[in-house]
Amino acid sequence: MMAGEERGVEREKGQAAAFPASVGSTGGDRWGRQRVPMLLAGLGAMAGFGAALGGYALFFEPFSVRTERMALRLLRERPGIPSEGLNILHLSDTHFRGADRREHAKIAQVRRATAGEKIDLLIHTGDFLHDDRGLENVLALVDSLPKPRLGAFAVTGNHDYLFYSMRRAPVYTWRVFRAREEGAGSGNGGRPRVDVDDSGMALARRILRFGRYLLQNRMDGEPVGQNDIARLRRALEERGIQFLDNRAVRLGSTEVYLVGVEDWLEGRPDLQKGFAGVPRGAPTVLLSHNPDIIASEAAGRADLILCGHTHGGQIVLPLLGPAYTHSEQLARGEASGYTRRGNTHIYVHRGLGESIPVRFGAPPHVTFIRLLPAHEEPDMFCAG
Repeated sequence: MMAGEERGVEREKGQAAAFPASVGSTGGDRWGRQRVPMLLAGLGAMAGFGAALGGYALFFEPFSVRTERMALRLLRERPGIPSEGLNILHLSDTHFRGADRREHAKIAQVRRATAGEKIDLLIHTGDFLHDDRGLENVLALVDSLPKPRLGAFAVTGNHDYLFYSMRRAPVYTWRVFRAREEGAGSGNGGRPRVDVDDSGMALARRILRFGRYLLQNRMDGEPVGQNDIARLRRALEERGIQFLDNRAVRLGSTEVYLVGVEDWLEGRPDLQKGFAGVPRGAPTVLLSHNPDIIASEAAGRADLILCGHTHGGQIVLPLLGPAYTHSEQLARGEASGYTRRGNTHIYVHRGLGESIPVRFGAPPHVTFIRLLPAHEEPDMFCAG
């Protein structure tokens, strides 16, 4: 081979060796140009998914009224309950505020869910109203329900007394937390909780305790006005609903007693007064808006406690569960439905309405409970 031919071969090898690098560089530029549209597409998909979830929580689930049915046997031998049991329709937390389109849609669903049902008791465990503008729709809901054989009974909830603003909820919750730490219901014998110094470390410890307080399902709206609870009572009593304010009634010819207490937060609950006159050993159903009534020793006398207030968390997140249960006595997994303390059944209603107009993983519902006498092996079973 001649020298010139060798140099030509070397040039061809050099060009061949350089070619893959040139291809790699061109591919990198192409990938760089593709990454931006792909990233934008991914962000768009995430935004679309978020919008879909938001639309579901705002426009679908709040109107998806479910029907739940449950049969409960007493966990203690109690003479006097009918052998066929008592059929109870339990409602709670309607939170009507005069939003006609939303509320009329719910009323129509409740009417369909309860049509033709034969019930012995109609129970509502409070928060009829979000504010006074909702009274007309509350009455329309009551008028749509089947008539109970033994009567309709209710207790009041905190929203029946007051309406709240969530705009300043974090600031107001901090103030409530500080007041509790300083002894106002802090559970430490009324003594203020004082850090040993005023340094940044003390502030950090307080903020950490506040974080735990929030994680214990507390976020308090700031009271900004009063509802006309007297007008609400009068209007419902005219429709045959009896309010059980720290008092008891015996149901017709049965030996069953209903006991009701005022709201745990805004009323003056007095279980001792409520149980006065109820014979020991009588089958007893306790009505309380707030499930934290279970902290009272006297609540253990009840065979069944019906309550609401939690909305089932209203927003239930994967892994975490309910965002807030608004209860200091219930675990997150007990924020709605059936739970138990000793020989007492507890049923926590998710409600029909909302404090803010969204629901996710906690649909509204109506509940039919059949309360049965005990047998030798007490149990609880559900159907439907």
